[in-house]
Amino acid sequence: MKKNFPALILILLMITNFAYAQDNSKTCKVFTVNLSGSYKGDCKNGVAEGQGEATGLQRYNGSFKDGQPNGAGVYYYDDSTYHAGFFLNGQKEGKGETHYIRNGKQDSILKGYWSGNVFRGKKYTTYAFNGGTFFDRYEITASPQSGRTISFEISTTSGSPTGVPSDFQGKPGYVLRLEDLNAGNTSIVRLLSTLETPTKFHVTYDIETFPVVLYGTMSNGDVFKLELFKPASWNVRLYTNK
Repeated sequence: MKKNFPALILILLMITNFAYAQDNSKTCKVFTVNLSGSYKGDCKNGVAEGQGEATGLQRYNGSFKDGQPNGAGVYYYDDSTYHAGFFLNGQKEGKGETHYIRNGKQDSILKGYWSGNVFRGKKYTTYAFNGGTFFDRYEITASPQSGRTISFEISTTSGSPTGVPSDFQGKPGYVLRLEDLNAGNTSIVRLLSTLETPTKFHVTYDIETFPVVLYGTMSNGDVFKLELFKPASWNVRLYTNK
């Protein structure tokens, strides 16, 4: 492996390359399957937490949380490929560099941003939404830490889009609503809560797995597609003025 690492690699190696005096393999669990074997480093309640090194079929040197790579580290997939960057729940998430080592030649390097363990390019992108034309405005945000919920706030600012009288009496159709959210067969989506006011509709769902592709059906018949790449607590705000 070459010693003239780019700046990101040097920083990560400074963070992760130190000796771990105690072997916690028998008392400290690592939940990433390919890293399950030996573990040296920080431990909390019997789970890898903090700085450590885990070696199984593959090897990782860096920050752990809840028994998985979380934060900055270097993941060695084999003798010819490693990734230096940031991780979330054992997957590549955020800025990083994947190095493909070629004997006698300079490393082939893929630089940029990952989300949901997939390379997304030169810009950090965590979702894809195809329903923007249905609304006057929308905002989609994710928590920096891991999560598994999505909350929608749908605002109808000038009465019902379907012509229901403006005096709010709890009648169906007054506020534009999300009638259904599903992910086909890829993930289980569970309804957690709903709340309706004269101008807003709130709903929260639990999502079993990420990445996930969601299909939402609105009360006016519009159907949108929302792909979420990373596990997070997601908030979606949709505004309409019809």
